[in-house]
Amino acid sequence: MMQTNTQANVADPPTQSEALKDNQFRIDAVPSGSALLVGDAAVFNVGGSFCATEAKCTHRGGPLNEGKLEGSTVTCPWHGTQFNVCTGAVLRGPATEPVKTYRVIVEGAIGRVEKEN
Repeated sequence: MMQTNTQANVADPPTQSEALKDNQFRIDAVPSGSALLVGDAAVFNVGGSFCATEAKCTHRGGPLNEGKLEGSTVTCPWHGTQFNVCTGAVLRGPATEPVKTYRVIVEGAIGRVEKEN
């Protein structure tokens, strides 16, 4: 009986996570002005709207989800490249190639990153 209680307590948070697919996230996990790694995409909350890009900078693969987000501009933490997270455009180098962007669908409390093939 004690084991069942322990398993229930330990299993509760993972059960919430397991209910989400690899491309889904809880919108409350991404407050305005922040980013979250969702699979191999970075999801950004730009003033209550969600934008998603590939997670790695096109310059040297820096983690864009760890970069500073100001408005719709993220700064790569490795070498300072800046991208518009809604369009993928390079705003400041050293990167010269834009990042891929993905559509984000929000249904209730869950967001989903949709990649086109």
